[in-house]
Order: sequence, then structure tokens, then C-alpha cells
Amino acid sequence: MRQACEGAELHSSSSKGEGKKDVGYPPLLHPFVSIILCTNGLRPMLSRCLEHLTAQDYSSYEIIVVLNGPEDTSFAREVSRFPVKLLNEPRRGVSIARNHAVPQAKGDILVFVDDDVLIGPDWLDEIVKGFADPTVACVTGRVIPAGPLCLNAERADRYYTSERALSAWSLDASNPNWYQYILGEPVGFGCNMAFRKAFLENYSLFPVDLGAGSLIGGGDEFYMYVQVLKHGFRIRHTPTAAATHYFENDIGKQKIRNAQLRAGSVAFALKLFLEERTLRPATLKWLFSGVRRRARRIWGQKAIASEPQELLSPGEKLRAYMRGLGVYWKSRRINNSAAPHS
Repeated sequence: MRQACEGAELHSSSSKGEGKKDVGYPPLLHPFVSIILCTNGLRPMLSRCLEHLTAQDYSSYEIIVVLNGPEDTSFAREVSRFPVKLLNEPRRGVSIARNHAVPQAKGDILVFVDDDVLIGPDWLDEIVKGFADPTVACVTGRVIPAGPLCLNAERADRYYTSERALSAWSLDASNPNWYQYILGEPVGFGCNMAFRKAFLENYSLFPVDLGAGSLIGGGDEFYMYVQVLKHGFRIRHTPTAAATHYFENDIGKQKIRNAQLRAGSVAFALKLFLEERTLRPATLKWLFSGVRRRARRIWGQKAIASEPQELLSPGEKLRAYMRGLGVYWKSRRINNSAAPHS
């Protein structure tokens, strides 16, 4: 299985093809790495997560914990049991918290994890190996779900156990379907991803209007993957850098989050279409493809609602999608009002 996966490249190492620029970074020999964990407080999995992060085989790294909320002495006391650097970012939003950590991180590679993941001792070493190619600006690892996962069987397989999720591959803009791969097929998730610090500093920080804690509530990692390829770099997926993601055992909260993400997906699509002008044809193609896929599923009576693990009824999904239109415009007004004026 390992040999078959290693051959599953989405694109060869050739630099030919549209959209490919002559870019690359100097080789990194055992680079120093910063692991950045953003959290809004003493979450149930936080201590176990930090235990795993501090037990890596890789030797040259630091751990930065960003408390995304007001200062909390109880929180500071709890994380002081671990060799971490604690930062505080009172402005709400995981993207804001990540951006706050970037200039204070010492690493050449910045790895971002959530506070509800557990990883093995070789995880960081596998992440670093993904940056051996100097044109790779982002590495994603496999995510293994644990706990109650409220997805239909097709989506659960596509996200977590498909050949793509279990294979090693690279992706760049010379692949004609790169945009659809990022937005339609999982490239990776925000709980287990890494970027070169130089890319974040010189090309794109995280979008403050996207991600958990923002009004849109998601889409931040996919936006960043678009930026990586748009600027001529590559993404590398490394399934051996696996993280187990524990879903909260609260169906009510999951249902609320599910509806928020559906509304956020519409808002995210509007953001791409209106703000990424050079990618508008690709965005339209992606949107039409998604609408057709959902229509076929409903027409064939294969709607996700027929499966017991799905949280929302077709009507609830439709209302969530419609709500996304207002979410985008409200988010845009908030960001425009917050932007500095010359």
C-alpha cells in the first residue's frame, strides 16, 4: 500500500505548464520549526495535545500557544506545566491569532494545529520531510477522525479514507484542475498543516475574515492553499504526518457548527468570486459543479438526510446556504470598517 501511495502524484516535478513560476527556497537542512496552537481556553483535549506535541522525536522546535481571548491566569498556570511560549490575542478569530504568532515564531517552518488533535512522536519529522522540495511552500498531513462524526458516508470517505487522503502527492498550478482539487477535493485541513514562514511573511498571512471565530467561520485553509498555488509554489500532502482529530461529543453544538459551515461555504464562494478576479472563471466552474452534484444526489433520492448520521434536513441545509449570502456582505462591511483609511 505504501508503494502504491507514493506513486500517486498529481503532478510531476517538471516545471512546465501554465501558471508555474520560477520560484523556490534555499534547501533547509534540519530546520528549526515552530508549532503554533491557537485555542480559546482550557479545552478538554488541550493538556493531552500538549503532551503529544512535547514528545516529538524531532529535536529542533518550539511550541507557541496563543490564547485567543482575554488573559486568564488559570490558563497560564495550566500551560506553564509544558515547555511552551504563551501569547495572548484578545481579538476573536483563529486567523488573527495565527497571524499574531507568525512574527514571534523563530522557526523557518510554521506548523499549525488545533487543540483537539493527538499526534505520534514521528509526526513533526514527517512534516519537515515534505519541505525537501524547495518549491513546496505548504505541507498538509492526514487527518484521522475520532468521536462522533456527523457526515454522510461518501463525504467521510472522500475526506478521510479515500486513495487521495492516504496517498503522497504534490500539486501546483501547472495542473489544469488545481483549483477544483483545492476546493472540491480535500487538500488538507487546518488542524494539521504547515507553511514556510517566508511565504507567510512575503506573500500572504491568514485571512482575518475567514476561519473559526470569524463571521464566515471557515474556509481559511482553502484560501491559503489557493494563495500558495496562485503565487507559483507547491503543496505537498504527506499522509505519514497523521493527526487524530477528536470531534466534540455534543450533537447540538455539531449541528450549529454544521449549519454555520454551510452558510460559510456560500460566503467563502462569494469572497473568491468577487475578490479573486483572475480566478472568476475557475470559481464559476467549481460552483456549477457543486450545484450539479447536489442536485443529482437529491434527484436520485440519495440526499444525505437519508443517512442517520447526517445532522441537518434538506430544508435546514437550504436555509443555511441562503443565509450565507447575508453572512458575506456583513463580513465584508465589518472588514471594510476595520481597515485603516489613508
